[in-house]
Amino acid sequence: MSSPKLDDEKGRTYRGAGPQQRQDERRTKLIEAAYELFGTIGYRSSTVEKICATAGLTKRYFYESFDSSESLLVATYVYTTDRLRERAVSGTASATTLDDALHHMLGGFFGAIADDPRLARITFFEILGVSPEVDRTYRRVTETFVDTLIAMIGPSLGSTTVPDDQLRVIASGLAGALLMMAQHWILTDRPQPIETVVASAHLMVTAVIDRIGR
Repeated sequence: MSSPKLDDEKGRTYRGAGPQQRQDERRTKLIEAAYELFGTIGYRSSTVEKICATAGLTKRYFYESFDSSESLLVATYVYTTDRLRERAVSGTASATTLDDALHHMLGGFFGAIADDPRLARITFFEILGVSPEVDRTYRRVTETFVDTLIAMIGPSLGSTTVPDDQLRVIASGLAGALLMMAQHWILTDRPQPIETVVASAHLMVTAVIDRIGR
């Protein structure tokens, strides 16, 4: 029985995995460790040492993938918001009406926030006020939520006379309002049941859609 090949700098495999695959796996472990720590004790309390210990890796592997804790924060925020967006749109494909699609999207959005406090903390709090570079990532990710809203509500507007650039401003306002509703709900320890929050968000979005469609 042959022994597994050892990892070295020449690109050999180890247990069937090549160097790039192993590096990708280590990077994923660091992001998952950061998700746990940033989402519980916070970004500023999460040292490189704590992150590496949680990931089960040495510090040299941290700097293999990230040049600073801030770059890891950016990667973790993108990872977190990707999970949030996937949860929000996961049920919309089977929806037969815009109303159904909105219910699925809003239920998934607020449900993900309610189910995982780590996701909520990273999405709404840990990302804020760190640096201009992190702020740019925050704005870029917010724009993807705007794109999701436009893709969902756009076809239902038919021959609206509202110009595309104005529709984007309106969608940006809706996305911002939904994010603020979620943030406030979390900050106040979720005093309303999720059904009330989803219904309130649905009322707001459909009211805007109805007004545009006139």
